[in-house]
Amino acid sequence: MKSITLISGLSLLLCSVSQAGWNWNKEAYHSAKSGVEQRITEPSHCYDAGFEFSGFVTGLWPEDSRLEEAIGGGIAIAYFFGHNFGLEGSYTITGSGTADGSDNQVATFNAVYRLPLGGECCSTIAPYFFGGPGMISSGSSEMLWNVGVGLDVRFESWGCVGLFGDASYNWVDQGLPDFTLMRAGFRVPF
Repeated sequence: MKSITLISGLSLLLCSVSQAGWNWNKEAYHSAKSGVEQRITEPSHCYDAGFEFSGFVTGLWPEDSRLEEAIGGGIAIAYFFGHNFGLEGSYTITGSGTADGSDNQVATFNAVYRLPLGGECCSTIAPYFFGGPGMISSGSSEMLWNVGVGLDVRFESWGCVGLFGDASYNWVDQGLPDFTLMRAGFRVPF
């Protein structure tokens, strides 16, 4: 008798659930789910369009002794047209910092393509690639071309101020040797 009552009760429960559908709103569930997925997979708002100012320390490593290995610093300003593409102008000075020819001054104008990762853990991380023309001055001025790669990390709780590090290889047209330039510093969007 107990088994018949249990089977009858389960049958009644299953019939009422199948008709009511557990009160499950499929559209509401999927729209809430897609909102969560969208929030988690989109890049951070820290990589929106706009200007960015950067300050950095730098190291220069030439291929031969016509330039000296040197440490210095510099500034850059960039404008991004969206999450990915932007233009950056930078000025770097390495060496003694005097105008007696013992320092190296590098100016570049680069196209930058960054790839904000998205995801719950990585939405404020963006690897990037850059390249373009420039100029180096070390007693004489020469044109150069550079290409490089870097990593940008932003902190939303700091107003999207971030840290970055990158490296570029620079081909000098004549006179001076090719060199590697590494930068590490901070970025402030505005």
